[in-house]
Amino acid sequence: MTARHPRLLWLPLAPFERDGARAALKRAGLPHDDVDAPGRWYWRFEEDDVPVGFGGVEVHGDAGLLRIVTLPVLRHRGLGAAIATALEGETAALGCRILYVAPGGEVAFFTEQGYAPCPAGTVPDAIAARLPAPDGVMHKRVG
Repeated sequence: MTARHPRLLWLPLAPFERDGARAALKRAGLPHDDVDAPGRWYWRFEEDDVPVGFGGVEVHGDAGLLRIVTLPVLRHRGLGAAIATALEGETAALGCRILYVAPGGEVAFFTEQGYAPCPAGTVPDAIAARLPAPDGVMHKRVG
């Protein structure tokens, strides 16, 4: 929870919600075909009993690949930042020390959250293999 969104609640994604998460990730241009795969952790986010988005992390040792989707009608209200903060805490608890993200058109958003561009050739192979294009990847230490 954050000061701006004190009622943000995150719950592990239930099996019946996975199709909705896949669809939201796909619409956002994020990897979506592996929601059920081992090493993937997903949560549903809601505020005042209203779904606001999905988020997850793909864990590879001490590195994670972050995925965040705020429902389109609720964007630009600070929910993405609250979701990112929640996921950073969850991934640190899963043993991740560094998170990677393919920001797409959201470079400014991730910069505001403390993510920085990765130097060329520094993205772990397991993470790079999951990205449509490893160029432009950003990272942040979380643990």
